[in-house]
Amino acid sequence: MNRLRSSRTAPRALACLALVAVLCAGNAFALDFGLTLSNDSELSGGGGLSLSQSDSAVLWLSLPIGASSSIYASAVYEFSGDFTYLPSYSDRVRWYSITAGRVEWEGFVGLSESMGLGWSVGRIPLQDYSGRVLNGLLDGAVVRLSAGQAIVSAAVAYTGLTFKDDAMILIDADDESAWSDDEVAFAPRRLLASLGLRLVELVPFHDLGLDGWAQFDLAAAGGTATHTQYAEPFIEGRVARSIRWRLWGAAEFGQDPGFFYGMAAGGRIRLSAPELAGLRVTASCAWAGGDYDGDGAMRAFKPITTGSLSSVAGTMFSDALGASLDASFVPLRGLTIGAGCGANFRPNGDDSYLGFELTGRVEYKPASDVTLGIEGGCFAPNATADPDASLEWMAAASATLRL
Repeated sequence: MNRLRSSRTAPRALACLALVAVLCAGNAFALDFGLTLSNDSELSGGGGLSLSQSDSAVLWLSLPIGASSSIYASAVYEFSGDFTYLPSYSDRVRWYSITAGRVEWEGFVGLSESMGLGWSVGRIPLQDYSGRVLNGLLDGAVVRLSAGQAIVSAAVAYTGLTFKDDAMILIDADDESAWSDDEVAFAPRRLLASLGLRLVELVPFHDLGLDGWAQFDLAAAGGTATHTQYAEPFIEGRVARSIRWRLWGAAEFGQDPGFFYGMAAGGRIRLSAPELAGLRVTASCAWAGGDYDGDGAMRAFKPITTGSLSSVAGTMFSDALGASLDASFVPLRGLTIGAGCGANFRPNGDDSYLGFELTGRVEYKPASDVTLGIEGGCFAPNATADPDASLEWMAAASATLRL
């Protein structure tokens, strides 16, 4: 699988950079390029002891195209390995992969004093308002039209050329089967479409909006096609200078081919005090509904791309509730220290409380192009809910050099 992944993607990544290089010929003096080297190591334990290691090199370049747009392209080399030491040794190593990173043509043109049109095309970062329905680097296009206080956006994307590790799609049983199959390298083939509206300060110091997303299952013949749509209203704003807050909800509607629905919601409030050593305190909560009505139409909420509620515990954002508190400050220039805590729940379970998590982190930037970081945490599970569960912990270190 590892060799297959590399051989398929290396020509694609090199072809993207070659195309950009041709375009650079007439813009040589405006060309900007660089290399980013990263190392990430994570040691974790609980029921065993394991090490995850990732090393990457990202070659990137950027250049303007005319007065109103620019192109950014990157290619990524990565080594990764997972090593299990306890209870018995095993390893899974991918010696190399060469893939296309972000490859994007973006721009903005003014149509009048109060109107403008922006766009982004290529392998681009896409997410919904909350980042809980969709969050990933996908192949597609986005357009945004701003007119006065209104911003209207539309997007389309395709998931089938993205590696499944980079787009965790677990909407139905077919997706889960593909995820566990080592012979399958790419994410399930789905066509995505979205339409959004944001009203900027329609209420003083507050934005209101609505995100709409849909995914269409392009399953092979014989598979079960599951289509879903998401409506996500939101509001965000600030109170005085130092307090910002946001609140969102999401309704999921699906067909497989029978109709079903799910629900999710979340909120966040953040206090920022730059005069107090850059102090920032954030309280947040996120909920994804479960199958609360038995044989009825309601099911556990399934986002397009699945994410976790916490750093140490692997609680997925489906039939789950998470609440967290995080704080960070900057005692010295370039040094950031932070800590957090959180609790996870499964409201649809017999014992809804899953456990409690504590985390800490330190990030140091001795220079603008060097970043060093360490992070650690532990998750104490509810022994009543799961008598076989043990304390989970992790310790991680990272280093990034930008050339």
